[in-house]
Amino acid sequence: AVETEGAASFAAAQRAGRTVTIDGITSIAKSLGATRVAEACMEWDAKRPIRSVVVSDREAVEACGRFAVDHRAMVEPACGAALAAVYTGRIAACLPETAPPDAPLVVIVCGGNMASPDMLQAWAEATGAIYPTLL
Repeated sequence: AVETEGAASFAAAQRAGRTVTIDGITSIAKSLGATRVAEACMEWDAKRPIRSVVVSDREAVEACGRFAVDHRAMVEPACGAALAAVYTGRIAACLPETAPPDAPLVVIVCGGNMASPDMLQAWAEATGAIYPTLL
């Protein structure tokens, strides 16, 4: 599971060992944010531990920009969070120890229907992210 700081309700629940409600979504990645995860998430976590990574808004926005340049497709910061874990290499913390280093990795990319180059620039300015000028 990858979340941004300010929207990390699952990470908070894992730390507490139960569902908790965070004060609010303060992350720029609001489109998928939830102040409380479902009980089912904790049930799944108890059966088969889910590894959690929390990235900054800046990392999420920079990943959006890099993905736009790499794949010529726009995504919102909520999707950029998962991409940030991949681009920074922190996704390794989510993988089983038995996973070969060259094992395929699938990232479901969604949420670009509302994104635009202007929005990406605004997100970059808001977070201090490095904006790719190739857009």
